[in-house]
Amino acid sequence: MLQDLMQTLNDPHARHAMMVHLPIAGAFLAMFISLIWALTRFRSTGLGASAAVLFLTASLGAALAANAGEAAAESVEGSPMTPTEKAALEQHEELGENGWIWPLIPAALIGLAAFSRSPAPGKITRIRVVTGLLALAGSVGVSVWVANTAHTGGALVYTHGLGVPARGAAPARPSGDSATPARHDEDDD
Repeated sequence: MLQDLMQTLNDPHARHAMMVHLPIAGAFLAMFISLIWALTRFRSTGLGASAAVLFLTASLGAALAANAGEAAAESVEGSPMTPTEKAALEQHEELGENGWIWPLIPAALIGLAAFSRSPAPGKITRIRVVTGLLALAGSVGVSVWVANTAHTGGALVYTHGLGVPARGAAPARPSGDSATPARHDEDDD
């Protein structure tokens, strides 16, 4: 099992496919928690902190996915592509390049809102409401960006077939592994 995981991490396409789920899950969960936080009038510091942590996780995941995506793109760029495939790859690359920055914006706004103190106990400050609403708007924007980036990546794989091994091809082996997979012929029975 560990060997399979290491093999997956060594393959840039598989690593990218694995890493993209972190920003997707993080951004959408953070948006959902931000909405709940807004419905509670931004009173719960815990909800705000949870959303901020999820956005930080989404940012980290986006950076890891972009890194893996760069390596995956390098292996695809040498192969022949149609102009439509090239355009789709460029669009996905542009969306993902600095994508790790976007989740940091609502995270910072949430941090500002969640930890702003009111002079009177139990009273919510105007800055908390304004920055909380800006954070909610930012969380929707990040979720739209994540969805668009994921959609263009999905089109690369499922529409154009880029970055996937040919059907029936043997899985890539890590360098230095010269073991030949066992062959099973149905005629041997």
